[in-house]
Amino acid sequence: LLRQYAGWLAIGSANREFYRFHNCSEARIFSAPYAVDNDFFAAQAAARAGRRNELRAAFGIPAEAVVFLFAGKLEEKKRPADLLAAVACLPADLKSRIHVLVAGEGPLRDECERLARAGNLPVSFAGFLNQSRLPDAYAAADVLVLPSDAGETWGLVVNEAMASGRPAIVSRAVGCRADLVVEMETGRSFECGDVATLADVLGGYARDPERAAREGRAAAQRVAAFGVAAAAAGIVAAVQRVAGGSCAC
Repeated sequence: LLRQYAGWLAIGSANREFYRFHNCSEARIFSAPYAVDNDFFAAQAAARAGRRNELRAAFGIPAEAVVFLFAGKLEEKKRPADLLAAVACLPADLKSRIHVLVAGEGPLRDECERLARAGNLPVSFAGFLNQSRLPDAYAAADVLVLPSDAGETWGLVVNEAMASGRPAIVSRAVGCRADLVVEMETGRSFECGDVATLADVLGGYARDPERAAREGRAAAQRVAAFGVAAAAAGIVAAVQRVAGGSCAC
């Protein structure tokens, strides 16, 4: 299949390695980073900068909590229960300092709510939030958590969170990890399914509440290179190369 093409667009490092593995010519692999509208999310975050406590109250979140956000469909590949299990592992003093905001619907909603009730966990379920309301969740949160398995071939929610000035904790199976998550700078990663390590990572943010803000600023800088303009430039470069320089675009 791949040999039928004259050029290949790589959305990130893992995708580039996939092409290399299949002996695609390095000279004809072009970077076209998987992107969201960074400017939109940055502007929405700026517009909500002074409303954090108000937004937290609307979600039922204590004003001073360190808030971990899960945003996405509540389905098997995203492993939302891993986040709840990690919270359950925390000692009482740390658990009292944090809160989890779950933004999304899906087949695991009932199971997640059952786990939260059974463990008396500090969790708010916001349900599905459309594009106009999702920035409220990013503004209310401190850190995004995406525990997905390898079915998460990228994870654009990480781009959205970082463009909103939030770091991300992701499993190492998540496709965007190699490009967006710089350990201890823009977030943290852990082996998929390793709930104990995830709990340790959550505890680290709970002990140092200022860390999320520091990493969030670095995350916004990191994701700036993964924008629509960069993706468009990669596509144009690929077309020009494949067309032998005759493309007028």
